[in-house]
Amino acid sequence: MVMPEPKKFARRVSAFILRDDEGRVLLQHRDDTMVFPDYWVLFGGGIEGDETPEEAVRREAKEELGIELGDIRLFGRYEFMEPRGFMEEFIYISDVKIPVDSLRKQQKEGDDLGYFSYEETEGMKLLDEDRKRMKELFGKR
Repeated sequence: MVMPEPKKFARRVSAFILRDDEGRVLLQHRDDTMVFPDYWVLFGGGIEGDETPEEAVRREAKEELGIELGDIRLFGRYEFMEPRGFMEEFIYISDVKIPVDSLRKQQKEGDDLGYFSYEETEGMKLLDEDRKRMKELFGKR
């Protein structure tokens, strides 16, 4: 039996979903200096070197928001095509009790952030994959 070759990913990323007490999701607005400018996206970024996906997401939380993630759990692992090639994405989820104003003061990437309900995200400019994650997270079809 011939074993298939392992997939080669153009990019591997870890992202995190932070939910507040009302179940809303924290999203970042990308500024015009970033990839996907003017989109609302999950926080996260590329997995570096020999980092595990969890190590990468914890590093990204510290770099982008100045926070230490406490208890997190894997929400899902996804594979999909994007313009740069085949992508592997790990998404972690955690509940937070940090007010949005505190996070704004600590935000190091993007030009805004906020907690949003599913209904609010419907009218926002989201990446297709992030829109799929919102539907999955909020139990929508």
